Parts: sequence; structure tokens; C-alpha cells
Amino acid sequence: MAKSILILITALVITSTAGAQPFGYTPLQIQSLFSEDFRNEQYEQALIYGRWLVEAHPREMEEYPGNYPAERNFRRMIDIYEYMSTQQEDPTLREAYLDSSLQMFDRVFALFTEDEIDVYRWHFNRGRFYQSNSDHIRNAFQMALKDYEKMFHLDPKRATESGGGYYVQLIVQNYARQNDRDNAFSVMNLAEPFADENTLQFFAQTRNDLITDPGERIELLTEDLENDPGNVELMQELYELYLAVGARDNARKMAERMYEVEPSVTNITRLADKAENNGEYREAIRYLTEVHAIQQSTAKARTSLRIADNYLSLRDLQEARRFARRAASEDPNWGEPQITIAQIYGEAISRCAGSDMTRIDKAVYWLVLDYLDRARQRNSNVNAAVNRLYRTYEPVTPTAEEKFYQNWNTGDRIRIDGTLRECYSWIAEETTVR
Repeated sequence: MAKSILILITALVITSTAGAQPFGYTPLQIQSLFSEDFRNEQYEQALIYGRWLVEAHPREMEEYPGNYPAERNFRRMIDIYEYMSTQQEDPTLREAYLDSSLQMFDRVFALFTEDEIDVYRWHFNRGRFYQSNSDHIRNAFQMALKDYEKMFHLDPKRATESGGGYYVQLIVQNYARQNDRDNAFSVMNLAEPFADENTLQFFAQTRNDLITDPGERIELLTEDLENDPGNVELMQELYELYLAVGARDNARKMAERMYEVEPSVTNITRLADKAENNGEYREAIRYLTEVHAIQQSTAKARTSLRIADNYLSLRDLQEARRFARRAASEDPNWGEPQITIAQIYGEAISRCAGSDMTRIDKAVYWLVLDYLDRARQRNSNVNAAVNRLYRTYEPVTPTAEEKFYQNWNTGDRIRIDGTLRECYSWIAEETTVR
């Protein structure tokens, strides 16, 4: 409890200067002072100005020479908080500063579009951050792996070549340790065209460790299957062996054959997984819809939410919300669907506002917070995810000054629809001014 309270107090201190410009300086003066203090390693002083810059997050700045470094300010704040963490003897304070760095990463992903930042590089940087501070962050290695996997799927070539194959080998090694052959083979197959000799040798050894003599095994099982064409167990083993040797077309055909012989939840889900991994989201939705029709009620909600995630990948926000709502109704005690709806609305704000975020757009973040609250009320197991997202979205809700200009008072009900912007018309929900 004491640790949680101390982290909360630290977070409040960190955001306490967000509303007003420090000492009445102009934005350009704040940027100049921040840059100078950072270069001179006067980090405590730099924090005063940096906090305002990342909270206010001006996209442009008049009279600034050249391109305004909005993204660079976040990188510097991450470095400052990380440095400050090394100066703390109290492990709780150290963790609090590291958590502040992670908040900066979260805000970058929330505030910047793919056109504004190198998303791949930001996932790489956060992965390295987790690894560098693994002694002080719970589950840091697994969190780093998630970022490395995201960067791999964003650009398999770049990720495979990075670090002489170190990062892709790390991903594959993790799957191999879990004996997750499907994912290990999938990553290796995507990476092989770009891998150097050392990485190719690592892949070969990993395959050998996971499956012994796959070529001979394939030949034997193929003959067995000819004699017993309806044997799904033989098909399953052949499917895994095809993955092992990189015969992706044969693996897919075998997966389809298993589906035709036995359209079970497992066999249909396998095709849905493959479609998702290949970015074939509509195909994945088709298979998941089939799965949903034959599942027991307790599992339906998970499938509905996967369908919602696929629609979100297609940027079809209305359909994504429809299926997230269905998941919520199918399992009223599950908080994840509410989190997904919050993220859908967060995406809607990014798409509607773009780089022109106004106080009207910021009001929609109150609705995002409403859904995060609902998630927490339904299932306390989502508290960690809700808290992290809260730290991302709450700082960008309207300030007291913005509420004043809109004549919004705490407790007022406002409607999120086309009266704000036409692009919000489909949302058609009410939220409360906070």
C-alpha cells in the first residue's frame, strides 16, 4: 500500500506543472530553456519545462528555426526520467521514475500518427528500455519481447537485419522455450529471406531442436495419410512439419484439408490465426464468425472480441464497436471489451482530429475514460491495463481553461455526436464533464 501511495504522489508531482506555462514564458522560450538545460545535463531544471512541453504538446511553434522537435521532446523526457531513476536509493522512487518514462512512450503512441513518427523505431526503443531496466521493472523481458515482435511484424526485413539478427533470434528463442512451434516457425519463415548466415544457422538449429528429421517424417506421414485420408491427427503432424521446413503453401493446404474433414473450433481457429498473421483480416473475420457459431456460450465473448480487433485493424471502427459490444453482452463480468471500446474511441479521436486537436476533440477522451471505468468495475483483473491507459488518456482531457471557454461545468452531460464534429456522429453517446 505504501508503495502504491508513493507512486501516486510521484505521478501527481510529475504532472503538477502541466496546466500553466512555467514562469509566464512563451512556448518558444520554454523550448529553448528545456533544450539548453538538457544539453547541460541540468535535468531537474529541464523537467520543469519538459513537463509543460509534453503535456501541452504543441504541434508547431511560431518563430522556431526549422522543424519543431515535438517528438524529440518526448525522447529527451524519457532519458531524463531514466537518469533520475538511477539517482534514487529508494526502489519505489526508482520504479516511479521508470514508470514516468513508460508513460512518455505510451503518450507518443497515443498522440502521434504513423506519418509523424517512425513507429518501428519507437517500439525498438521501448524494448531496449525494458531490457536496460529489467532489474527494476516487473516482467520487463516479456514486455520487451512484445515490442520486438511488433517491430518485427511492422518491418520483418529491418527487424531481422537489426543487431545482426539478435532481436529476431530473441523472439524465436522465446517461442522455442515455450515449445510454441507454430509461432516460432512463422517468425523464422518470414525472417529467412533477410537473415544473415549466423541467423540462418540459428534457425536451422532451432528447427532441429523442435522437430527431429522433418524430411523423413513428412515422407512417412504422407504415405500413412494416403492409406488413411481422413486421419486428422496425421494431418496435424504433417501441418507442423511443413511449418518446420518452411513449406508454407503446403502447411496452409493441410490446414484447409483439416478444416474440410473436421470443421472443429481448433481447425477453424487455426485458419483464422493464419489469416490474422498474414494481415488478411476479412478472411480472419469469416473464420472467426464460423467459430462463434459453434462455440459454447462461455467462449463466444473471446471470439467476438477477436472479430472486433480485426475490424479495428481494418479501421472499420463502427463494426469494431459492434462486436466489442457483443462481447461485453456475452460476458458481462469481463472487462476487456470495455477497454477495446475505449481504444476504438481513442482511434476515432486520432482520425477525426489528426494534427488539429481542439478542446472539442479532447472532450471525447472523457468518454474513453468512462469505458475504462466500466472495465474496472466489471473485472478487477484489468486494473493494470486500465491504469496504464488512464495515464495515457487522462492528461489530454480538456483543461479548466478549455472547459471555461466551452461553458462546460463539472457534472454536465454532453453528447458525443455530429454536433461536435461530423466524424463523431456514429458514436452517439453521452459523457460527463470531469
